[in-house]
Amino acid sequence: MEEVIKILEEIKPGVDYRTADDLFGGHILASLEIIMLVSALNDAFGIKITLPYIKPENFRSAETIYAMVQKVMDDE
Repeated sequence: MEEVIKILEEIKPGVDYRTADDLFGGHILASLEIIMLVSALNDAFGIKITLPYIKPENFRSAETIYAMVQKVMDDE
């Protein structure tokens, strides 16, 4: 979870990712930042996040992003 927060802070600093609960729908992260996030997560965790995982509900918060990463790791 800490690695996810670190990546988020590198992509868009100045947000409290521990409490933010609508990163995409609340326009905290834009589409380009989501693409950057997916790439950074792939590199950091050695995974490949594919299209079925790239949906708004997986990018609501640091927790949902971390849960998605765990699911991708389990599915690989």
